[in-house]
Amino acid sequence: MRQILNKIADSARQKLRPLTVRTENPAVAADQNAALKKAKKHIYWQASLALMTIVLTLVIIFTMTAAWYTNIVQANGLVIRAESWGFEGDIKVNSAPITAAPGDEGLIQLEVKSKSDSMSAVSVGASKSRLADYEMQKRLYFYVDTQAVRNEETVERVYLNSLDSYTYTVFGQGELTLTEKIHNGPQLKWQWVYDVLGYYVLGAWSQERGTLSELEYLRPIEYDYDAATTTFHADTETMELKTVDGETTPEEFLVELSKTDGYEGQIDPEKKKGSYYPVDVDEDGYGVYAYLCTYAEIEAATMYDTALAQAAAELEEGKEPTTYEMQLLISAQKNDENVMYTGTVEGLMTAIELNNGGTVCLTDDIVITEPVVLPAGNQLMLNLNGHTITNQVAGHMLDANNGSTLTLLNGSIVCAASKGYAVFAVGAEVVCSNVKIDNFTYGLCMADYREGNAMDSRVRLVNSEVNGKSAAVYVGGNGTMSAMKSQLIIEDSTLTGGTYALVGSGDTSGSGVWGTDIQIMNSELTGGSTAIYHPQKNSTLSIYNSTLSGHTGLALKGGTLAIHDSTLRGTGQREEPAFIGSGFSDTGDALYVETGYGYDIAVEIHGNSKLESAKAYSLEVFNANAPFVNVTIYGGTFNHEQPQHYIHSGSIQQQDSAGWTVTPRT
Repeated sequence: MRQILNKIADSARQKLRPLTVRTENPAVAADQNAALKKAKKHIYWQASLALMTIVLTLVIIFTMTAAWYTNIVQANGLVIRAESWGFEGDIKVNSAPITAAPGDEGLIQLEVKSKSDSMSAVSVGASKSRLADYEMQKRLYFYVDTQAVRNEETVERVYLNSLDSYTYTVFGQGELTLTEKIHNGPQLKWQWVYDVLGYYVLGAWSQERGTLSELEYLRPIEYDYDAATTTFHADTETMELKTVDGETTPEEFLVELSKTDGYEGQIDPEKKKGSYYPVDVDEDGYGVYAYLCTYAEIEAATMYDTALAQAAAELEEGKEPTTYEMQLLISAQKNDENVMYTGTVEGLMTAIELNNGGTVCLTDDIVITEPVVLPAGNQLMLNLNGHTITNQVAGHMLDANNGSTLTLLNGSIVCAASKGYAVFAVGAEVVCSNVKIDNFTYGLCMADYREGNAMDSRVRLVNSEVNGKSAAVYVGGNGTMSAMKSQLIIEDSTLTGGTYALVGSGDTSGSGVWGTDIQIMNSELTGGSTAIYHPQKNSTLSIYNSTLSGHTGLALKGGTLAIHDSTLRGTGQREEPAFIGSGFSDTGDALYVETGYGYDIAVEIHGNSKLESAKAYSLEVFNANAPFVNVTIYGGTFNHEQPQHYIHSGSIQQQDSAGWTVTPRT
């Protein structure tokens, strides 16, 4: 096996340019050697990663709070019992071992089901206390794949550790589902960093010894190692990191990083303690520090990783691979404390100003005549308590701004004059549970494309009804402004729109309006023209166990669409398709795919899905030969026979009394 790896590495090495690391130092030979070491590492992993069999074992531990689920969890043969604290529910975690290698990341599948009528806050943290190997502690991390505002700073993902957790909301009798197939909240992931370049560490500085006791590795520090430059010191024969990207010094890099790390305080290179940069440290020297590894440490980490790969490659058949154990910490608490009662608009505005994290509960119907604005970073949980808010505002009734959180519960919001927007979200988190929104032009609008906004909204509708004169919901991402996607989750809800139930935008001007992730579960969407118009590129739309109806059931012009066990109905008269610069041909099909924008399009149809059209086609692709369109049918029933190249190789299409049915081959 080693001979094979060496041959692959030798072959690739011959293709390398002589120098891959830039330096101002005249000792070119030393830098060439360092560059080749770096390149060799990448070549070696390309040859051997497939052989890596390190196993990451997840162990779920429940911390006891005021209320938690009666539960038994099975994880790799280990049964952990959590005591009952008067709150019932179930939790499941995928107990299969995770095979991992440096540079890998993956999903932790978690499901929580509440049997209580109360809403709960479910917090997820992590611990490496059972991971005795400190080198592995620097490499393995848990995180939640979402933007968040911490200490008035926007972080691109939330790392989980003893200091930082992420809290999910689980409604009474509701579910939190974080699986490969469905996620109604930000996904929970693990990461094995490829290059150990640096890290944030919880530590205690000893003034007497001039050293830091590293207590816990909180999150990795990553930069483009291949673009970094170094300086060779001939007197000590050592390499020093000069820049992280050819221009930015390590100190400049860390100062900028600390502006978006989510920790209180900013890095000041002048306050450096030894090799550590204080981030959030108390007067006794205890707290969070940043550390950048030296060139020698990075090379040592390379040798460590290489040894792991060699051990994995040479593992004798039948022997168990090395197992590393990390802990996921989950706690839950009822959200029924700190309640402010009011029956007036003035009381509501006072609660917003206080921003104390509690719940505002209405005791009467109220009428809003001026826009209600939720400032950036503000939180409002408004329990309508069966009452109605009547809107008399021409524009936005409720504005949720960057980093704010708006939760609406148990009541109705209606517009007196069939105009405006009920909720207008820009880079905010909005949740509606058991809420009816009616008689607005748009019930809810996600407008992340607004100038200056680099945050992604997360909007979730649960057991709610939204009706809009034009559309129930409009969703707009922020294109190139963010690497993440604006997220819309619709569960057990009904959306009805005069034109669309749900509509996006294909606009690419400026930063663009694309970059959305839409999950629809157990819901019904009805539109006068179409249930869903999805023209945005680089976006995903997943539909599970739901029904969509419209003149055209669903019109797609960009992104990835997955349909699972759902029904799409086209009810209108047949219209011949044509390329349309803005909008779509209302063909009357159950699913109409148009290629006019030239965006990549992928369609998957699974399970017991049913696509039916009264007077047109089940599925129609205009310019089906376009190279950027891919349709794959794994299962489903159609009014018409589907082209054979659409049928997955593991499925078969047959005609029966229901029409044309695609099922897995037996």
